[in-house]
Amino acid sequence: MAPPSSNPGLRLADLAALTGARLDGDGDVVVTRVATLESAEPGAIAFLANPRYRGQLASTRASAVILRPEDAGATHLPRLIAANPYAVYAKAAAALHPADPAVPGVHPSATVAATARIAASASIGAGAVVGGAVTIGERASVGALCAIGAGTSLGDDVLLHAGVTLYPRTVIGARTIVHSGAVVGADGFGMAEEGGRWIKIAQVGRVVVGADVEIGANTTIDRGAMATRSLRRA
Repeated sequence: MAPPSSNPGLRLADLAALTGARLDGDGDVVVTRVATLESAEPGAIAFLANPRYRGQLASTRASAVILRPEDAGATHLPRLIAANPYAVYAKAAAALHPADPAVPGVHPSATVAATARIAASASIGAGAVVGGAVTIGERASVGALCAIGAGTSLGDDVLLHAGVTLYPRTVIGARTIVHSGAVVGADGFGMAEEGGRWIKIAQVGRVVVGADVEIGANTTIDRGAMATRSLRRA
């Protein structure tokens, strides 16, 4: 069950305009949060994407629902109608449960190299370390205890959660989200054998992450041995 939203909510008509769905019913109904059909309370908007849950429309306590055109006649509740109700739900959830905005500025406990270029609207968290010649774009947010290696570039609206490590020369594209504990750009495991000894091969490539990518918690992405390793949204 989603926690109650602290925002004042949105009129269903406004939510329809934001999501591109068709409104059927009272557009002045105000919803403040999303929920499942089963757990919804008044003030919530629920959705029906899987036909197996169609029977829950009759008992849901939601104030409004999101559903397909073929299911619209199964309820008298105000509704948003779309061919892809799950996508409309995703947009509604983002509008009703926005992330807390980061406060621009550099925390006093952060360590930032003199040659780093940080946009005035960016946020650098407590204990973060930002290396030389790093570029951080507008509204980017670097969480507490992140380590950003020299020559790294973060695009606009990038979000690094706490404890992310970016090795030198890594590139993170605009609006990309990197979750806690991820390590991007570390050495691969290149080794050459000679006379029973292993010689470490220098990993001289880098990692370039495109725009609108999301990297999960504790993910590791090694840099290429010689070429750039690129990750882009599918």
